[in-house]
Amino acid sequence: MGNSQSQPNGDNVDTAAAATAAIYGSGSEVESVDDNSAASVAESDDNKEEEPDYTKLDIVSTFDSDMVLKQHTSYSPPSSSITPSVHYVFLVHGWLGNDLEMSYLAEAFDKNISGEEEDGDDNEQTNDGGLPATKRVKRSRSRVTVALQKEAAGSGDAEEEDFHPEIVVHSAKCNVGKTHDGIKNGGTRLANEIINFIQSDTLKRREEGDSENDDDINVTFSLVGNSLGGLYSRYALSKIPYEIPLSNDTNDDEDNSSSSKKKIRLLPNIFCTTATPHLGVSQHTYLPIPRLAETIIGTGMGATGRDLFRLNADAMNDGAAAKVNAAAAKTVKRLTSFRMLQGNNANIDVENEDESDCVIRNMCLDEEFLVPLRNFRQRIAYANAYGTDFQVPCQTAAFLNDNSGVCHFLIGGRCLTNDGGLGENAEEGAERKRSSDEEGDAEEGAVPPFVVAVLRTDQQSQTQSPARKLSGQNVASDDLLQMSQSLDALGWTKVFVDMRDSIPVPGLRKPSWMCTNSLDDLIKQREGVNDDSEGEGSDEAKNKSRGTNSSRLLTSQDLSRSTAAGDSINVPLGHTVMVANSKSEAYKQMNFQGRPVMDKLAHDIVLSLDE
Repeated sequence: MGNSQSQPNGDNVDTAAAATAAIYGSGSEVESVDDNSAASVAESDDNKEEEPDYTKLDIVSTFDSDMVLKQHTSYSPPSSSITPSVHYVFLVHGWLGNDLEMSYLAEAFDKNISGEEEDGDDNEQTNDGGLPATKRVKRSRSRVTVALQKEAAGSGDAEEEDFHPEIVVHSAKCNVGKTHDGIKNGGTRLANEIINFIQSDTLKRREEGDSENDDDINVTFSLVGNSLGGLYSRYALSKIPYEIPLSNDTNDDEDNSSSSKKKIRLLPNIFCTTATPHLGVSQHTYLPIPRLAETIIGTGMGATGRDLFRLNADAMNDGAAAKVNAAAAKTVKRLTSFRMLQGNNANIDVENEDESDCVIRNMCLDEEFLVPLRNFRQRIAYANAYGTDFQVPCQTAAFLNDNSGVCHFLIGGRCLTNDGGLGENAEEGAERKRSSDEEGDAEEGAVPPFVVAVLRTDQQSQTQSPARKLSGQNVASDDLLQMSQSLDALGWTKVFVDMRDSIPVPGLRKPSWMCTNSLDDLIKQREGVNDDSEGEGSDEAKNKSRGTNSSRLLTSQDLSRSTAAGDSINVPLGHTVMVANSKSEAYKQMNFQGRPVMDKLAHDIVLSLDE
């Protein structure tokens, strides 16, 4: 399949945006050049088959918003008798990224789908800046393929149990070069690409004869959003109906009429984010900065920066400080707007934006966004622990809060012993392992050494109460608490990753007086591991302590404090390393040590897709 890229007319980034990018995002000036590299290489190849452009047709606007919301609120998981024909997995890049950003994850999916290891040949001919064209979309064997192979082998018709739905992995490209114009625009473009891709791919398979009846078609869809891509994905969910026409063609001929009447049913499956700023980045910067500085930096980053720093929330606040910040934001915005329009960024309407609409807050608290996210069978969030992520610190990636008492159940960790590490009896250990395996979080009761801990929150009918509320707590802090608890109430699996040994620049060990209790230390304490515990009865006491359910529970407050910093000072490059970011050859070389994390993620998702 070809690799042509859709290109925005305006590729020039505003000068203020580039300057603030250099301050805020590590390597951002390089990124602003690299985000279109895949497209330029692809366009130079005139001999390859052109891939359909899934980004041009605006289908979302044709759906009635009330109809979409009704489908979301009335959704119930399908019965076990419904077998989807395809599992679609969409990979969504982040700020200043491109569709090669998560190309190693696509390769990891391929290895797990095909069951074959990569041959390690980095010299394989490519035509899209580093990723072979055949790896842009991956499929497992379809029903027709299985039947033909069995017939060729002389083994008769394919049995029903031999069929596994196809797994199709697609890297979204609708936001390449367009990540400055806000979460709404990026999320809407993503929704259009998802719908168009599913329609186009389904029609193509039907033309190839991969259809056995005239019934409506059932498919599942999953998303893996990296960084800003996770926010794009969350917004896109509110725009995607669960029933779409097989074809948008309204011609009167019989074939088109039949296709337009036939429906594709979309079943939400797995929603995963990697280092996504779910709570925004206001009050969640790597080093604390005053609100006025956030205002200047966020405004310089365009509409997306204003969304991420939740600057529109100031317009809703009557406080004097908020009014000053809002005025500063308007001033910087006016200074940058002319340059943005000169760059042909037609989608950036800097003068007519809704100043009272805080999209990050809305996505955390409004049912319009929460319901479609709750409908997914699994929700997974990967976060960098121990201060290794400059762009998206752990608190916002795992939506933690210092004042939240939301309970997280520990289901895996590198400090746990092989029998589960919690002193459970055999029955409890078997049940814990079964639960972990179902979630795709542990293999044989263990996790890889780069995984500090895997925890789960249960779905709640309402948000849980905070552990405590500080006197004089301001409106923004109260908002963050509500947003954190609202997301936790959906039920998530959170994976805390330690990239300190994978960052290409070595860290410095902290002196003991600077060290605080880390998440590893906290888990050891809860498990009852104590090097000083000696004497008769100490093992019995430890097992008794570890056998209680309370030892497995950590609050959001516990996690927020224990993941903030580790026992070393590191260059915070974990944001790109964790996903083995491969948006350019330089990034690919710099971030290769994050590949085991993506191998685990792909392995867990592929195992879980058919459940």
